[in-house]
This record gives sequence, C-alpha cells and structure tokens, in this order.
Amino acid sequence: MNEQFEELLRFPREDLSTELKQWMDPADKLVQSKIAKELLALRNHGGGVLILGFKDENPAVPDPNRPPNWANFDTDYFNNILKAYADPLFHCDAHLIVHPDNGDKYPVVVVPGGGKVPVRCKAGSPDNGKTIAKDSYYVRRPGPESSPPQTSNDWDELLERCLHNRREELLAKLANLLGVGSGGVLAYLAAAPTVLEHPFKQLQEFREAGLSRLKKLQDEKLPAGDPARFEHGKYVLSVRFVGELKEVTQKQIVKLLQKLPKYTGWSPLYVFTRPELEPYSLGNDLVECWLARDESRDVTRADFWQVSTKGMVTLVRGFQEDSPELAGRDGNPAIGKGIELTLPPWRLAEFLLRVRTLGELLATGPYRIQLSAQWDGLAGRRLFSHGGRREIFEEYVSKDAIFHIEIDISPEEIEAALSLVLTRVLTPFYHRFSFFEPPEAFYEQELGRMLRRDLV
Repeated sequence: MNEQFEELLRFPREDLSTELKQWMDPADKLVQSKIAKELLALRNHGGGVLILGFKDENPAVPDPNRPPNWANFDTDYFNNILKAYADPLFHCDAHLIVHPDNGDKYPVVVVPGGGKVPVRCKAGSPDNGKTIAKDSYYVRRPGPESSPPQTSNDWDELLERCLHNRREELLAKLANLLGVGSGGVLAYLAAAPTVLEHPFKQLQEFREAGLSRLKKLQDEKLPAGDPARFEHGKYVLSVRFVGELKEVTQKQIVKLLQKLPKYTGWSPLYVFTRPELEPYSLGNDLVECWLARDESRDVTRADFWQVSTKGMVTLVRGFQEDSPELAGRDGNPAIGKGIELTLPPWRLAEFLLRVRTLGELLATGPYRIQLSAQWDGLAGRRLFSHGGRREIFEEYVSKDAIFHIEIDISPEEIEAALSLVLTRVLTPFYHRFSFFEPPEAFYEQELGRMLRRDLV
C-alpha cells in the first residue's frame, strides 16, 4: 500500500476520489470543519483519500509552509473530527508517508467506502455554517469539489451506492420478515457470501472480444507487414454506459452514430457510406466497422470499432505518428519511435465528446460512463512536437510498452470539466515518458484548439 501512496505523493493530482489540501493549523476549529467536509464527501462518494501538504495548483506542488506540529495529523485527530461532524460515525485511517524524492512526510487519510446510509453533517462550522452546514450532505462533484448534491443524478448515485452496500442486510431482513426457513431461497441468498466481480468486468470482456475479433480479421485478410496490422502500436478506447438504456436495434445504433457531432476530419466511430467502409451487423447486437477493407488503407485509415446495442463501445486506432505524413519527415521520429505531444488529448477528447452524446441518446435516465483506455507499443518512443507547436527541451522516452487505465466518470464531468478528465487519464500516461509533466493549462489549451478546429 505504501507504494501506492508514494506514487500519489510523487505525482499528486485531484480527482473525484482524491482531495489535496495545503498545510493548515490542526488546532484551528475552522480547519477541522474543512477537513470534515472533505472526509464526509469522500465517504459518500464510496471512499477515497485526503492528502495534506500540497498546494492546489496545476500541477499540484508541495506546500513549503509545514506547520510545527504537523505530526498531530494522526488517526485519532481525524476520527475526533468525525465524532464532532459525522452521523453515522465512521472510522478512517491516517498514514504518515515519506515522499520518495524529498524525504518529507505527508499525512494520507484513507476514507473507506461501504456506507449503508448517506453520512449527514451533524454540526455547523464556526463561521456560522458557511464552510459546512448542519444537517447537510456532501458528495464529490466535477471540479473536483466537495459540495451538497445539486442534481437528481448526484442523489441517484449516492443512494445507489448505499443501497448496493445494504444488499446482504436487506436480504436477511426480508427473509426474516417472510418467515423463510433455513432451506428457503431468500435465506440462502442472505447467508451466502457476496462475491463481488470487478466493476469493469463486462467492459473488459467486451473489449477483449473485440481485440480478438480484430486479430482474426488481420490474420485472415491482411498480408504480413501491412501497416493496418498496427505492428508498431495502437490505442484502444472502450466505454460502457451504466444505467437504464433504451432497447434499440443494430440499424437504430447506426442512425444514432450518424447524429454524433464531428470535431476533426476523421472522427472516431464515423459512419461512412461507401460499401468498403460502411459498418455492418455482427451477431444479434453488434455493429462493427473495419476500415482496413479499403485497399487505400494505411496505419491511420484502418480503424476498427464495435458498438453494442447493450451500451458498450470499443475503438482501435493506429498511431498517426506512424503515418507517412508524419514519421521521419520534418525532423519527426521514424515509424514506431515517437508520440506527438498534443495528439493524445485531441483524440481522447473527441472520443469522449462523441460517446457522451451517444450515451444521452441511449439512456432513459441518469447514467455513468466506464472508460478503459490503453496505448501499446510505447517502449522506445519519445515525445515530440510536430512543427514546433510545443517546445520540448529534453528527451522524454518511454521504457514501458503499455499504458492502461480504467476510470468511472459522469456525463456531467465530460460536459463541464473535460480538461480535468483528460488530466486524470493522460497525466499518468505522460509520466511514462521520463516523468514528463504537461505544462500549465496544457489540457485546457489543447481542448480549446480542438473545439476551434485549429487542426494539428
């Protein structure tokens, strides 16, 4: 566990399950109320961590103003705060973690999930309840921030988490209420241990099935060495919409895809009408497209994608950096040797904007988006900037072959805080390249350029 915490200290960043706070006076009552607000919101979010000692900048940096009594930030300190503010009371654990680079210690507070009811704030802050109000509930929202629920979706997510955590308790009570004997079905369900599957299991299986299908097509249809085999690398973006969805046919899926907005010249999941490029049905619930059927294919014109009527999507693309237009020209690296600095946020942002629209068209109510993103073939590639759009003063080379991440996000985050979603996914991606740190406002600027169609 310490290795995970050390990674958080080395590359601190805020997201919905991680909150950073600068150094504060632990004896200050208002400080304690601010800490309570974060702990309650993280608990209602399903768990997370609070890290003290970092200034909330972009990127976050260590706060040099360490208080003389920082060691007082221990487990008892935080649980005493919860005793004053949390109803029902829950326990958290504080760890003093040594920063692997500078040797300083930082408190990392682990807030557990598993709450069966929403946690209420039972006391107001000393500033007449401006910081945290009595009888209020706090959740994590896009920003990220800790605040009271502001939409029906915020409440739905909070209550859904609590109901899931009460499953065993509710089944047991229902069995007793109905007087079910020891051999009854409900008694069995109540007594049986709950085996929790990985929350991304369905998406993982869908993604792997798509990749196996693509490999089969490549082996059967493409000659050895064909650029559409993506032998130098590719990226894979998959999503699953979690919520109540409309029942749709494969033909209706195609019509929905045709409604998605375009942001660049070759948008992901684009529906072409030429016979060699148009999507087609596969089985009973899949729409598939493989652009490598076109004889004019190259590494950037060989997209493979699948969309399920059950609300899952997988896109596989080769690297534009390996195309004849970029690789080895104008000082750019050769095929398989480079990653253009600005392309990942452009490609990921457009994909997320388009699938968010698809989710809105498919969902009948509140929903969330599970995202799986992977880049492979990275080992030995270096970051570069085509045409000098971004200054890169050092050699940033990846030693890792693969980067993979899975996150759960809301459509509201994509709409209101897409740059933060990009930060959450891509900053650890860039860290694979000799710990490269994107410059300040990098994601906001590149997202703005993409939306203005200021094409790379």
